[in-house]
Amino acid sequence: MNELKVQDFHGKQVIDSRDVAMMVEREHKELMKSIRVYAQYLAEGEIPLGDFFIESTYLDANNQTRPNFLITKKGCDMIANKTTGKKGVLFTAAYVTAFEEMRQALYNNNRQLWNMIEQ
Repeated sequence: MNELKVQDFHGKQVIDSRDVAMMVEREHKELMKSIRVYAQYLAEGEIPLGDFFIESTYLDANNQTRPNFLITKKGCDMIANKTTGKKGVLFTAAYVTAFEEMRQALYNNNRQLWNMIEQ
């Protein structure tokens, strides 16, 4: 099972859509299509896309710019709710664990900082 890596993007914790696609065993282009449909629905409902998905790009093996999304915890929740069976359960477990580990690391870093300031 692949491990999801949470990264910080301008203060938001996100996971790369390529990693999510690998985790749920879908082609990245297929996941991108689904996310674009979700984005359209969110826009129609006047719900901020950035709370779920952040449009981004990456360089492929040929050094060409390709589109991807950075997916927040809310976005992962949405994808997990659309993914059934074993894949859905394993993805949910992986992303919940990854975001919790990031949250705990941020908490520990802030606590250490405050302890240093108080001394």
